[in-house]
Amino acid sequence: MNHSAEHLLAAGVEPDEVRAILSHGYGICTDVEPVTNLEKSLYTVDELTGIIEACARMRPKGITDLEVKSFMKKFKDKAFARKCNRDLIKQGCEMLGMDVKDVAAIVIEGMKPYAAEIGLLGTEAEQA
Repeated sequence: MNHSAEHLLAAGVEPDEVRAILSHGYGICTDVEPVTNLEKSLYTVDELTGIIEACARMRPKGITDLEVKSFMKKFKDKAFARKCNRDLIKQGCEMLGMDVKDVAAIVIEGMKPYAAEIGLLGTEAEQA
């Protein structure tokens, strides 16, 4: 990952931003531990958005009407989006001092305005 930092710095990315980018892979591909709220958030939501996207793709209205309650059902189902690391999400939420459902609510609401751009308007929109 040091080569990534070198390329990013050479491209003009600020050192604190490079650190945040590297810290999101903590324990997986880097040893850069997340310490700031930005770093902890990136670490947490990388995997979290994967499960949210999978939930949204199964819904007729995509993410537009996805509620935390529905997400939490899928989050608890380890067979659903099994490649998304729930332990990492929980660890990130602990780092932030927040519950998974509270972080998920923020992320879902943050993704909704971009539903069309990220392809999560749902099957009803595709048929229209």
